[in-house]
Amino acid sequence: MFTRIELETKSLLELVALCNRYGLKAYSDPNLRSSWATVLLSFSNIALSQMQQGVGLKHPGRDAIESLIVAYDAFGLPTREQSALIKVSVEERRIMPLPYRIEQQRILALYQAKLNLDKAISLLSSF
Repeated sequence: MFTRIELETKSLLELVALCNRYGLKAYSDPNLRSSWATVLLSFSNIALSQMQQGVGLKHPGRDAIESLIVAYDAFGLPTREQSALIKVSVEERRIMPLPYRIEQQRILALYQAKLNLDKAISLLSSF
């Protein structure tokens, strides 16, 4: 992510600002430039190692992906009329009177949830 040479040219305040930007803290003495530089040099390798060890954010596994697929399938496919209403809704046209407008928003939310599940399945299945 960062090179040692790149970090050596930065002041203590610049290093602290970089760490704050990414939510990192010094490993030891916060008054030393080297403490902040060490964090910036090592965080990416530590993060990947943690993921591989199943600590923090990790791949959910095949069973979880299959559960997402079951949920995706449970949404079903929109009918021609529902597709038209979704298209109108995406264009932010509120064509329905108030009690039905809530249902219009609901069908759009269901469609967007299905799209997001499809995207999640695609992202997780690529590994």
